[in-house]
Amino acid sequence: MPRTEAYKPTFDTGVHHKVEPDLIESEPPARRRRWWRWWPRRSDKPATDEVDVAGQWAPGAVPATSDSLPGRDQYVKWWQFVLILLAVWVPAGAIGAGLFYWWSHDNSKHKTVVVFVVLVYVVVSTVVGLMLAMVADRPLVSALAIAMISAVFASVLAAAPVYGDFYCQHTQRHCLMHVIPH
Repeated sequence: MPRTEAYKPTFDTGVHHKVEPDLIESEPPARRRRWWRWWPRRSDKPATDEVDVAGQWAPGAVPATSDSLPGRDQYVKWWQFVLILLAVWVPAGAIGAGLFYWWSHDNSKHKTVVVFVVLVYVVVSTVVGLMLAMVADRPLVSALAIAMISAVFASVLAAAPVYGDFYCQHTQRHCLMHVIPH
């Protein structure tokens, strides 16, 4: 049987030639201008003239358009976010309380239908929230996505008093307002 010899890899691949020449005259970077300086003043120049890259007025040049429109916000104000949350969480809370009420008053042995409806509700609200989250450059839709994904949380919060009532009806302990055991 042959013996294995020690192997030391060499990483020398030879001489690499530069693609660029040795001497490159670098140009100074162009001065950045603010957006309000790109727009021509009505009193200074005619409406057909614009500023070119070098900062000179060039007739017939068209300025580059911005990705964001001047009248469109790229964020949601806090009161808009609160209103969107309330618009989604109030019906979600009613759904959660209703589903728990249905579960607690269902006399069937396995409660299969109620559990299936709860599963469908959780999956649909999560999938709709994830699909809304994929929409780009729409802050209100992003806020709606956050509200839809957290709708299940709102349903659980609304179902908590119904659960407290259910618990207090089936226990011998004292309950505060027939909801909170103490």
